[in-house]
Amino acid sequence: MSQTSSTTVGVPEPSGDKGMALLEKVWEAFQATDAWPSVDRIDTELFREGIHLEEALAELSSDLVHGVNWDMPVSVNTGQTLQMTFAGAFNCSNSDPETRMYLRLVELATEIECGIREPFAGRMLNAETLPGLMGRNSLPKDPRIIFRAVLLAGPEPAFCGFSANKSDHSWSLNFDRRIRVFVGVAETASAYWTTRQGLLAPAAPAPIAAAPPQLQPSRTSPFAVSIFLHSEVAAVAAERFENGQYADAVMRAFQAVEHRVQTLIGSAEVGTRLMGTALASETPKLVVTRATGPSLSSEREGFRDLFRGAMLGLRNPRAHGPHDADDPEEAQEMLVFASLLMRRLDLAEAELNAQATQAAGTP
Repeated sequence: MSQTSSTTVGVPEPSGDKGMALLEKVWEAFQATDAWPSVDRIDTELFREGIHLEEALAELSSDLVHGVNWDMPVSVNTGQTLQMTFAGAFNCSNSDPETRMYLRLVELATEIECGIREPFAGRMLNAETLPGLMGRNSLPKDPRIIFRAVLLAGPEPAFCGFSANKSDHSWSLNFDRRIRVFVGVAETASAYWTTRQGLLAPAAPAPIAAAPPQLQPSRTSPFAVSIFLHSEVAAVAAERFENGQYADAVMRAFQAVEHRVQTLIGSAEVGTRLMGTALASETPKLVVTRATGPSLSSEREGFRDLFRGAMLGLRNPRAHGPHDADDPEEAQEMLVFASLLMRRLDLAEAELNAQATQAAGTP
């Protein structure tokens, strides 16, 4: 069970001074390094001041901090980083420049999506196009403020993918049709937060007709999630799934993943060979990773195997048959997996676009 935040109206706050001290430590480290700090670093700094990490976390919630297992009892992995939500950052002193910039990015994305700004040039903001959208005189003098606002945006549900390069503070942010709910509400933090929480709220379950005995879910779950599938997965799978064509919906979803990889790298290869060409080298053609430092090679190899496995274990059996009927619950899980791969391809496409823009501007 998740912990509840201390406020129900407006932006949530820590319930005590120890939680506030943790937020301030995380934000101070974030501003100093342009990167989210490790759990170990914050744990040590709090302990130096007589505060135990677990005590501080007990005064926070998942509305304020990412990187924590909020099950009871609260647990942390010391190898992880502590990242803030918009609400967590908003509570910190000296965070006003970054949180204002973040709300401005949300506002710009909604203006692009809703046609307030023309022409529509794709669902992406980046370091190259921002000056033209905002006007150079309206940009913060320190580019690191914008960069930190982008890092803050990364896990926020208003956006659906991002890339950021600390060495030169280049970045890109992707969004989709869901950004429309934020039209006109990014002017104040409380209005933004209320809308954000509404976006995350699970929809009321629709009545489900009884399935044949062999398709009835045989397990119960103490936890359910509600997400929006990536638009390219929903486009090919939603109608088929609703019509009970579960295996076909899954096959179409992974065929869509395959086709997008082909398009991005300009290849006619298929299946695992295609994924190896796109993702297998030390300098992959598609960058679908978010990690930096020592974790980068692990994430690169892991996602290479996830893409290859999706073709080998999920697409191929349904495309070439014979294949047993899919359980509707398991089919949904596979569609969520396809959606994850598509979102990582959003990152790769944003990176390719940024490289093309940079090359076009090079004499």
